[in-house]
Amino acid sequence: MARRATVALLATALITLTACASPAASPSPTGGGTAAASVQPTHPVEFVISTAPGGGSDVYARIWQGIIETQKLSPQPVQPLNKEGASGAVAFTYIYDHKGDMHYIFVTLNSFFTTIITQKLPYKATDFTPIANLALDPFFLWVNDDSPWKTAQDFVTAAKESSVTVAGTGAKQEDEALFRRIEDTMKLKPFTYISQTSGATVAAALAGHQGGVVATVNNPSEGLPLYSGSQKKLRPLCAFTPSSPTKGVYTGLATCASQGIPIDDYYIMRAVMGPPGLSPQQQAFWVDVFKKVNDSAEWKAKIDEFFLSPDFKSGLEFRQFLSKYQQLHQDIATKFKWVQ
Repeated sequence: MARRATVALLATALITLTACASPAASPSPTGGGTAAASVQPTHPVEFVISTAPGGGSDVYARIWQGIIETQKLSPQPVQPLNKEGASGAVAFTYIYDHKGDMHYIFVTLNSFFTTIITQKLPYKATDFTPIANLALDPFFLWVNDDSPWKTAQDFVTAAKESSVTVAGTGAKQEDEALFRRIEDTMKLKPFTYISQTSGATVAAALAGHQGGVVATVNNPSEGLPLYSGSQKKLRPLCAFTPSSPTKGVYTGLATCASQGIPIDDYYIMRAVMGPPGLSPQQQAFWVDVFKKVNDSAEWKAKIDEFFLSPDFKSGLEFRQFLSKYQQLHQDIATKFKWVQ
């Protein structure tokens, strides 16, 4: 009897210890745990956008904010706020100065790395709190609809003969990085690169031949209004992707590699970050919100509409992605001597 009593007592203790160690007491990878549920915004949230209105980051941030609002994913309003300037440094520093405050989040793209590196800002991209990457945005090579160039090879031939004028978002940012890679890979005359404030103004510069601009590397969504509208002004020559698009108005567009420019590995990340120092529970709240945004029918429709590659990452996977992309952009900045 004593032995049975001892076994019963040990079993009771084991059940108690197991209950205390239950994972339910910790935040889940997507923020659905009990601890995460107890941490949430207590006043309106600023969703900071480092670019001007009309560009890709602005468009996507407002789509995500709309989904958060309609699905009531946050107990407090999430308010988009454009803080463009200094190639994103104004926004990044603003967020950095709100350490540990979950009421500030921001949409990020590749300039998050290049700006911090080239301007030698007093922090790194990996100092911020990663929330989630929702998609990768491809690049197309664009020309004005009246351009005599019909293929990427026509563009290359012209650029070997003399310098051509191109435009992109920001100096020493992702658009210029891709143009310099094209220039270096294809042994072209140095491009004359004109910096613009957003993808929308880049498209407008090409449409109007402003400053003699003859080509851009805009994303599909940024060129779409001037490609599929009633007044067609732009035309894509090729896509910097491993395969041709299979949906929508760009179906069958040739890859740049198939036309002689062997670059198919550079995309814009469409991601959300928080300030440095968010607690695991604060981070988990936002991961959970953006996982629900990612899984929504509204966002899935936008993935197709804007020709994005779905690529949801959070947690350790996203941290590893950020470290890899930080090194990639450090290598680009070093190769093209953007950092002295």
